[in-house]
Amino acid sequence: MANAATMMGSVTSSGLCLLLMSFLLYVADSYPNNDLSNMGCEECTLRRNNVFSSTRPLYQCMGCCFSRAYPTPLGAMKTMLVPKNITSEATCCVAKHSYETEVFGIKVRNHTECHCSTCYFHKI
Repeated sequence: MANAATMMGSVTSSGLCLLLMSFLLYVADSYPNNDLSNMGCEECTLRRNNVFSSTRPLYQCMGCCFSRAYPTPLGAMKTMLVPKNITSEATCCVAKHSYETEVFGIKVRNHTECHCSTCYFHKI
C-alpha cells in the first residue's frame, strides 16, 4: 500500500513538472523574434504634418535612421580638448528636396522627398 502511494505522488509530481515545462516552452515560443532596437520608431518617410495641414496638406520628414555609440579609441581620446569616453555616430531623417510655403502667415518648408543624412540639428 505504501508503494502505491509513493508511486502516485511520483506520477503527480512528474505530471506537474511536465505541465510547467510545456507552459514555459509555450511562453518562450510565443515571444516575438523581432529586432527590438528600433521599437517605437518607424522608418524615415514623408508624413503629413497635422498642425500646418488645415488649409492644404503639408508633408515633413519623420522617423528614425542609423545611430550607434561605442568606446572612444585611446588614440582619438588623446587628441580631444575635452576627452569623452563614448563616441557616437548618427544619421537623421532629413529632407532631400523641399520648397517654402506660407501657412497662417508663417513660412514653413513642405518636404517632397526624405533620406537619412548628416544630423545638423539635434534634439536635446
